[in-house]
Amino acid sequence: MTKWNPGSPTMKTEAENFIAQAVKDGIIQASHLKDLQNKQMTTDRLLGLYITIDQRRSVAK
Repeated sequence: MTKWNPGSPTMKTEAENFIAQAVKDGIIQASHLKDLQNKQMTTDRLLGLYITIDQRRSVAK
């Protein structure tokens, strides 16, 4: 089992890809991606954003 490490390059890349796809799909605003890229995103906010994206995708289906 891999532990959560927000400083991990792999975690950063995966989070960035996930958020970028949500922006592309029109689920969230691009400002969230910019905040992640500029290291302005807290872990709590990232988790909340993940939940929001997941819920909006579920509703859209």
